[in-house]
Amino acid sequence: MAKKKKTGSLIYGICLTIYILILAAAIIFGLTKVWAYAVEYENADPTRIIDTYVNELKENLWGDSIAETISNMPHEMQTNEECAVIVKEMLANELTYSRMPKENSTDPYIRFKLRCGGNDFGVITLAEDQSKANEVQFGMLPWKVEKEEFDFTGLYSSIEVVVPSTYSVELNGTKLGEEYIVESGIEYNNLEGYYDRYPNLPTKVKYKFDNIIGHLDPVILDESGSVTTIDSEKDDSQYMTPVAEDKMDSLNQFTQEFITRYKKYISGQHGPEYGYQLLLPYMKKGSEIDESMKGAQDGISWVNKHPPLLEIHSITLNTATYIGDGIYFLDVTTDSTTTKGNEPDNRVENMRIIVTETANEIRAVALDIY
Repeated sequence: MAKKKKTGSLIYGICLTIYILILAAAIIFGLTKVWAYAVEYENADPTRIIDTYVNELKENLWGDSIAETISNMPHEMQTNEECAVIVKEMLANELTYSRMPKENSTDPYIRFKLRCGGNDFGVITLAEDQSKANEVQFGMLPWKVEKEEFDFTGLYSSIEVVVPSTYSVELNGTKLGEEYIVESGIEYNNLEGYYDRYPNLPTKVKYKFDNIIGHLDPVILDESGSVTTIDSEKDDSQYMTPVAEDKMDSLNQFTQEFITRYKKYISGQHGPEYGYQLLLPYMKKGSEIDESMKGAQDGISWVNKHPPLLEIHSITLNTATYIGDGIYFLDVTTDSTTTKGNEPDNRVENMRIIVTETANEIRAVALDIY
């Protein structure tokens, strides 16, 4: 009986071994298939092909033929040597791609748009590699580069810069001539609304230059020829001539006296004719503000019968800007309270006063509240 048990155990062991070997073979076969599928799937990924292509392109695209192509392209502000340095750097650091939509549902190709420096640089077309049909097990053919199309004009960039008409612009050490001005008579944004009244106000021009290979930064020179920087956070008052301290003192004194008389006049503190006479020495006769103050006399005559109590808390000359021809723009803030009965009305007003100076006499010609 013991011998039978031993024989049975041996047979069981042999069967178990055979089962394990078969199972191991099946597992190995299955893993081999899985691995083959994974490799075939990876090779059929077009992104892998285009990644490899672009990386090789960065390393190997530049050559004698490219150098000749670049030298034959217009680049009057740059030498061939400067262009070579720029293009090599662009190809190494700025070459990217993006997948393009298919032309139709039956289109067998995959296309990628190449971009260099933010501009279109070419199109790479991929097609399934039919020569590998006998090497695939799961029907997933790898891709290959079918067609290369380069557009070297995609290496071009342009500059547009808006500056005062008295300024100049240099590009790579060369001053841009008037032929590169594409727009003139551009109004200063801080003087909008005044050009009809004052046709000699300063204006800006726009320069545009197209044939730049790569990137070039324009150098801006002010009217004295000094390099200057435009602050995009500031308005166009940054281009205007600063007012000297002694002139600011006289403008501030004028502002205090003029606004005091102006406030008393329009609030009816004086009779209309008397109030106008007090204000007249501070206005240019026949100017816009002079005519406006004369036209207000009827209304002031009515207010003067029961004038409110006026209290001027402050008159602040914030800035003074000289715009030429003896004309200054004064930015003023006033804080005052008028009280009628028991109802005080406090107002903080921002004003722009336009004044002219002739023979050291300052006169207001316009006043706008904003």
